[in-house]
Amino acid sequence: TTPFSIQQAVVWVHCGNRQGSGVMINEEKGYLLTNAHILLNLSTLLPESCEVGFVDDATLKPKIFYDASFVKYIFDENNNKDFAILKLTKPQQDEKIAELPFLKTDEFSRVNDPISIMAFPSVNKGKQLITNGTISGLEQGIVKTNAVISPGASGGAGIDSNNNLIGIATRILLRETSPGVEEVVDYELVDIRSIINWLDTFGENAHDAYITHADFERYHGPTVYFTISNLNCSMLARTASESGVYCLKPDGTRFVFPNSTTYMTWFADYSGVMTVTADELAPYRLARNITIKPGTLVKIATDPRVYLVSDIDGTLRWIQNEDKAVELFGEGWAGFVKDVPDTFFTNYQMGYPVQ
Repeated sequence: TTPFSIQQAVVWVHCGNRQGSGVMINEEKGYLLTNAHILLNLSTLLPESCEVGFVDDATLKPKIFYDASFVKYIFDENNNKDFAILKLTKPQQDEKIAELPFLKTDEFSRVNDPISIMAFPSVNKGKQLITNGTISGLEQGIVKTNAVISPGASGGAGIDSNNNLIGIATRILLRETSPGVEEVVDYELVDIRSIINWLDTFGENAHDAYITHADFERYHGPTVYFTISNLNCSMLARTASESGVYCLKPDGTRFVFPNSTTYMTWFADYSGVMTVTADELAPYRLARNITIKPGTLVKIATDPRVYLVSDIDGTLRWIQNEDKAVELFGEGWAGFVKDVPDTFFTNYQMGYPVQ
């Protein structure tokens, strides 16, 4: 039987005219995680006001309601990034939750582990529903499961046998089933690691301000193998005629992001990029390409080995076997490996293997 405190942590979310689900992830500050397509008016792509409902123990229908405001969101369906962090503001009635429930996160799911999906699908007419199954795959930041996920369950919680959050339900538009072949999938779970990676584009370990790891030491264990540094860009810039983005430095140099894959390991989106003229860019001396963010796994097409980027200079540390990769990043590690084109591999240098 699922403890009521766990069920109460999975909430009903209503924004504008859209209803979905969400999961409380922070007791102290009242943060919850849901899908951005619930928050956003999809005609204008602007956030709308939200309300959040906590279930009644007897009916499993929302009973205690709070207003909520958005903190951060990203809506990038092509890359299956459809996340939003909301924050409870004030209760809508006299009754309120004495102690906000929340779920800790587990980033080390395993295939064949049992899983429960907890949400408010439209088929259940406003009541919370729990469906059970197992994890059938961990691919490209997606937790595949045979547990039923229905429309309206978007933002609902994927919960393991220890009642930890391992992913959120969402509509996955595209998944590559083999090289160059993509398929449309109705509903799966976005791995909690994908959400953590998004949050960390806002700063070093920024996710720790929002979530609580079930195993903090294991999740942060890989940090002994890499050093996080800030790019220290005074401005992100590009010209109207070129898509390439430059990091302009205070010392008058400019570094270039060689492709979008590299850029997206550092930043969540392009909203902070300014358009400048070629004349404005010219005084900045071109230095070199920026490498993928430290802490990221990478490989190249002509080399089967997987490396960990260990510093801002692009030093690579070979992860010598799969057991080590699983120890550091969980069974789904391969889904988070970024491909570096051979032409950019010269931007990197070899360091000592991860022992």
